[in-house]
Amino acid sequence: MADFDFPADLIDLQRAFYAADRRCEEIGASWPRPTAVAAGVEEISEEQHAELSRARAERLEIVERMAAHPWWDTVDRLKAKAALRKAAQA
Repeated sequence: MADFDFPADLIDLQRAFYAADRRCEEIGASWPRPTAVAAGVEEISEEQHAELSRARAERLEIVERMAAHPWWDTVDRLKAKAALRKAAQA
């Protein structure tokens, strides 16, 4: 894979995305099991829905900021995206 000189803020955004994505997963994992909801034994509260909506909105904002970064205009985006993911995990 080609080497890229990533701007620090882009790596920070990718790491922020990973954190936001983990947060969305954690919120979903804390919800009642779908079978319990379907059986009417448990329910997902409005507060839980709102918390996940906020987390998803934050994650989307990060994705939009990454996509709009001007650095992408200087590289092959497809190859660079894969390399950015690896660089942000290092």
